[in-house]
Amino acid sequence: MPKFELHLHTSQCDITAYVAAEELVRMYADQGYQGIVVTDHYISLFDDWFGAELIGLNHRQRIKRWLRGYEAAKRAGEEYGVTVLPGAEVRFDGYPNDYLLYGVEEDFFYEAPRLNQLKNVEEMLAILPDEVCVVQAHPFRNKMVVADPSVLWGIEVHNGGTDLFRNQMARSFAEHYGKPMTSGSDTHRPHAIGKGGIETQEPILTPKDLIRTLRSGAYTLIENGCRDTEKEK
Repeated sequence: MPKFELHLHTSQCDITAYVAAEELVRMYADQGYQGIVVTDHYISLFDDWFGAELIGLNHRQRIKRWLRGYEAAKRAGEEYGVTVLPGAEVRFDGYPNDYLLYGVEEDFFYEAPRLNQLKNVEEMLAILPDEVCVVQAHPFRNKMVVADPSVLWGIEVHNGGTDLFRNQMARSFAEHYGKPMTSGSDTHRPHAIGKGGIETQEPILTPKDLIRTLRSGAYTLIENGCRDTEKEK
């Protein structure tokens, strides 16, 4: 069955990530994954991490810089036969929770306002294409806020960078609210590769394919391990 990673970060766009996009793609290919979604952080910290590079850039130029990891991964995907789709892990300014976007097209990020400057999920949903899936990432990490997930499509119940008991809490949370579940390795370092994702009946080649697969429920979760310590990244 095709394997697809739903949560990873590239060193091009995240100072807490230690693997370049090109190497990530090669390593995922070696692990037998058919595809990945690049979910680099879309938060105000990006401005701090790469502030010197962003001085004087307009919105389109800033987004192009933020997509550098995805674009590098996409080029590598053509070489290694791995489908690479754009995504994001969004955090609103002043709010601790993280939300994964699945099924977005690259052009959306250029056309949308600064996502981290929106107030909440509802404001983001108002500008997202209707079928895009918004998933809360690792909802029970330290400093996350428990909130009614009724506006969300789903919950990440297995996160390779999160302790087991927190993933178990996320699963109970999703089950209680009847929310679809996802899994992701949350790769920042090489040892995390292959800890999460989904297995599907049909290959995923486009953002629309990903939406169709997630919304159909025609997938199984990959749950190959998680953190074994209370210490957060």
